Amino acid sequence: AGADLVVLPEIWNVGYFAFDEYETGAEPLDGPTVSRFRDLAAELDIHLHAGSIVERDGENLYNTNVLIGPDGDVLDTYRKIHLFGYESQESQLLTPGDRIVTVDTELGMMGMVTCYDLRFPELFRAMRDQGADLVLVSSAWPHERLSHWLLLNRTRAMENQFFLAAANLVGENEGVRVAGNSLVVDPWGIPRVNGGGEQRLL
Repeated sequence: AGADLVVLPEIWNVGYFAFDEYETGAEPLDGPTVSRFRDLAAELDIHLHAGSIVERDGENLYNTNVLIGPDGDVLDTYRKIHLFGYESQESQLLTPGDRIVTVDTELGMMGMVTCYDLRFPELFRAMRDQGADLVLVSSAWPHERLSHWLLLNRTRAMENQFFLAAANLVGENEGVRVAGNSLVVDPWGIPRVNGGGEQRLL
């Protein structure tokens, strides 16, 4: 359909709330999921933000975003810094990242964050200071906090004067209804498009 950039949500391949499957579903960055998406990005000639996967690196597991360029190369990765603990096992099972990531691409300077990171404005300010024009958000945000999802995405974009593209899981995962409402927000804090809250099959 002419897209230059495709953005996927958080731990979509295992299912964010499938905590019992993190260990068995974890992959290294040269594993089958990232390898398949590297091929796909090159085939389609697009920038592909492959959402996040459970990355295995030695003894540690991370919630890791992967940004792939149109030549199929991995441009950079971001390991989620702020791990969620409330009614989630993420902070028990995973290791937090320690690096703020911005990537200079032909589409502009992109930053990457994940879900709960939205509640920490200093992370977004740091990316703005590094020159970010667009921040990509992968998420598994629950429906019960949908109002927070919409507010925080708009606020982070407006207060930092950059675009924000946020992909959120939709439907139900392990009994948890996730909010959907993937959206693109402009620097004025105005949503330009919203994918809605229902699953749609292509």
